[in-house]
Amino acid sequence: MNIYHIADKIINVIKDMIDEQIIICDINGIIIAGTNPERVGDFHEGSVLVIKNKESLMITEALTIDLKGVKTGINLPLFFNKSVIGVIGITGEIEKVKPFGEIVRKMTELLIHENNYYEQIEFEHRSVENVVFDLLRSKKVDRSLLDRAETLGITLDGTKQVIILVINDINSTLQNQVWQYLKDLIPKKDIVIRWGDNRLFWMHTLSSKKEQIKPDFLKALQKSCENNFPIKLHIGVGDMATAGDLYRSYEEALIAINYFPVDTQLSFHTDLQLELCLQDISDRTKKEYIKRTIGMLIDHKQLLHTLHVFIENESSLQKTADALFIHINTLHYRLSRIDQLTGLDPKRFKDLTNLYLAITFLDEHTTNFKNPASFSYKNT
Repeated sequence: MNIYHIADKIINVIKDMIDEQIIICDINGIIIAGTNPERVGDFHEGSVLVIKNKESLMITEALTIDLKGVKTGINLPLFFNKSVIGVIGITGEIEKVKPFGEIVRKMTELLIHENNYYEQIEFEHRSVENVVFDLLRSKKVDRSLLDRAETLGITLDGTKQVIILVINDINSTLQNQVWQYLKDLIPKKDIVIRWGDNRLFWMHTLSSKKEQIKPDFLKALQKSCENNFPIKLHIGVGDMATAGDLYRSYEEALIAINYFPVDTQLSFHTDLQLELCLQDISDRTKKEYIKRTIGMLIDHKQLLHTLHVFIENESSLQKTADALFIHINTLHYRLSRIDQLTGLDPKRFKDLTNLYLAITFLDEHTTNFKNPASFSYKNT
């Protein structure tokens, strides 16, 4: 354990506790951080004695003459696992700074242990992440991968199911908090790891080969997260698979995450129907289809939003008008304008089917579509 990469952090925390100057030295007696940046890099002979004797040293006026690079004050050894890994010094009148010495030392050692704890968690996470990544990439479980998984406590036997969780509007700190929170909610034999900036990868181990994870459990988990954090949690669930076929469940979860029922942000790949066909259509074809059908609506955000709500309410004029808080005559006018601009009448089944497909393709490329104020369409 070394303190080079957290020395500045320690100084920033400790300097708020006392008004005196503070330094941190490494095991070679070199000042590596301090409230006075000009001293960083200087040799501090007093710290060498502290490291050698493993005990505190009071720097008197007399010692400032005999020892190189020192000032009056107190120097204290920093211990980690019973070994001295550095020295922290407080500059000032000895009688004035002495009462702070032990408090500052203990606070510093606490920060060192805390940092080491989080480093271990991060190292374990990276190791688990690498095992999962190699499993998805190699599409098989060889002896080496099995040994690595067992070392990390990952069970690769039994039936698995990949679940992708997408968290909207999140920073790395909040993602870590949600990640830790979820780890306490899911079964202990399951694996949840960070998977990109706003996603979590969940490998669920099924207790039965025939029974996938319960929707009610996922909905409860979703609600619990949204109640405890300022987030919206979207969940895509792949089909059941062995560890060797886990990549298939992962790909299915990615497909599911793009298609949600109207009333929830939870999607099972096994529930997809038309969407299975749509996901095989190329992006180029989808964009061309959008242009040929609703291309003239792109600049009419209100009409696009109206069409979306009309589809969500299963073509019910009254329900759509109520959802939009408009008079039904206003709705008739908007649907007529959609017909005029696109040549497709939303009240006709065949035309509405074309409009539905176009809206579905458009939603894939515009994540903010349901908020018409922030909607934008990127032509390619």
